[in-house]
Amino acid sequence: MKTAFPFRSLRFKIALAFSLVFFSITAVSSFFIYQNIVSQLTQAYRSNFTQEAQNILDRVGTDPLEIPLTTPDQSILIWLESGLDATTLFEKPGFPTGYQTVFQQLQTFEARPQEPLEYLSLDSVDLQMVSRGLQDFQQSRLSLLLAKDNREFYAQLRSIRDQMFGAIILAILLSAAMAYIVSGLSLRPVQKVINKARTIQAAEQMERLPESKVKDEIGQLSDTINDMIGRIEEAIQNQNRFFAMAAHELRTPLANMQSELEYYLTGADQQLSADILTSLREEVVRLKNIVQDFLLMSQLKADTLVLRPSQFRLDDLLYDTLERMRPLLTKSGFEVRFSLDEQLENLSIEADREKIEAVLVNLLDNCRKYGDQQSPILINLCGTDGKPSLSIENAVPPQGSQMGPGMGLGLQVAEQIVEKHSFGFRKAQDISHFRIEIEF
Repeated sequence: MKTAFPFRSLRFKIALAFSLVFFSITAVSSFFIYQNIVSQLTQAYRSNFTQEAQNILDRVGTDPLEIPLTTPDQSILIWLESGLDATTLFEKPGFPTGYQTVFQQLQTFEARPQEPLEYLSLDSVDLQMVSRGLQDFQQSRLSLLLAKDNREFYAQLRSIRDQMFGAIILAILLSAAMAYIVSGLSLRPVQKVINKARTIQAAEQMERLPESKVKDEIGQLSDTINDMIGRIEEAIQNQNRFFAMAAHELRTPLANMQSELEYYLTGADQQLSADILTSLREEVVRLKNIVQDFLLMSQLKADTLVLRPSQFRLDDLLYDTLERMRPLLTKSGFEVRFSLDEQLENLSIEADREKIEAVLVNLLDNCRKYGDQQSPILINLCGTDGKPSLSIENAVPPQGSQMGPGMGLGLQVAEQIVEKHSFGFRKAQDISHFRIEIEF
């Protein structure tokens, strides 16, 4: 048997499924975590940026104008607003041009919007404006615009993003590898079951899979396969018994017919007597019944036996069957004793009359072939919980106390037909007696 392709194996599928689930959960959670980190870092960066600009503005004086020293990365622009006029007081060399007018126009008293523009982030520079009023100059305001290169800050954000992405990829790869290893360890008992099952051959006695001490899913799988092996064993044994019974049943009438025909062909008696013809006829009828049993057995095994139920009285069917079988039983030297429980009122059943009659014929014929002629066949029709119950009992000779290889074909057919009707069928045997009980 070919080994499963690695990418089609259950082990790979488990690892892949775990990795996909892990990736989905990690990607979603990492996205929200990254957004939260970016938001907090940006908020802290802007807060520090605003505080930095405010600290510089607090150190600016107006009389005389005092401009504080700033670090090389701090570019500042200071102007004085008075009414609609704005006068630039100081501009540090290298300050970005083109943004002073935007802030000055939006920060004048008359043109000030409800939410004034105080912060602006561009591709490579951030601008923060802070203002404060002047006590000595009424209707005047001192404003400071701080510009700083933001490329380092956003590079740090990108570095965090790349590190988180790399951590996710690494975690997925590690989780896939661990899932592949763990799934392999978990599926190792299944592989043992597979390897052991490959060595089991169909036979009447088959090997069993080792039972698992831990009753998990793998243990349940082993128990289920062992139960299936038991059913296969039973099916093979039934099949072998069926063939043995078939051979035995067919061999006896064919041997009888062969011996009688050979006797006739030897020339000892050139004319067929009535006894020989009667004997041949009985053997032909016996073969016909055996073939009929074979047909019923094949239909039962294939589950194609069709039942045609009808309502009829069980005692009437039993009387008709006894009348039909009486000559054969009498000729074989058997006495039939029949008893009927008079208190049993309901003798009507719903079943396939023809199939139930075949059951009774098989049971009586089984008693005739394997029973003791010195003891009668006992038939009792009584009631159990208001339902009719039929029992057939006969003595078994000492040499026939154990079933021969051919004994039981009719019995097996009868049992399966009865169970097909959902009736109860019980059989019991000891050294001297054999008993069949059917509950309708």
